[in-house]
Amino acid sequence: MNNCNFCQQIKAEEILLETSYFKVVFEINPVQAGHLLIMSKTHIMDIREMSDEILFDLIKLEQKCVSKISETLEVDGVTIAENNGSIMDKGTHCHVHVIPRYKNDRFWDNQNVLPHEIDILKLKENLQKI
Repeated sequence: MNNCNFCQQIKAEEILLETSYFKVVFEINPVQAGHLLIMSKTHIMDIREMSDEILFDLIKLEQKCVSKISETLEVDGVTIAENNGSIMDKGTHCHVHVIPRYKNDRFWDNQNVLPHEIDILKLKENLQKI
């Protein structure tokens, strides 16, 4: 945890907005101008570690960020993407990207993901058990 950029290297003047549990900054490698990053104030690696209170704070903050982007910029929408677990960049913890979007911005054109075979029926069954 002590090597976490989110825990150790975010300066107070970089914080745009904060709640009891989260802080919002501009993404340092933005996909689009206005790309925000929401990160927890404590070192949480996965959404499954969050209490209901923290989760509610996160979704309300996401709503607030989407509203502010929509009020300020002439966007057509916003994409929200969350990173969890060991797949994240080293030196980070659980975080949410809030990305301004425009029609025909080719956002999905740059996705070059190597597909992995999964048991889709098993996933469907597990989801239906919720």
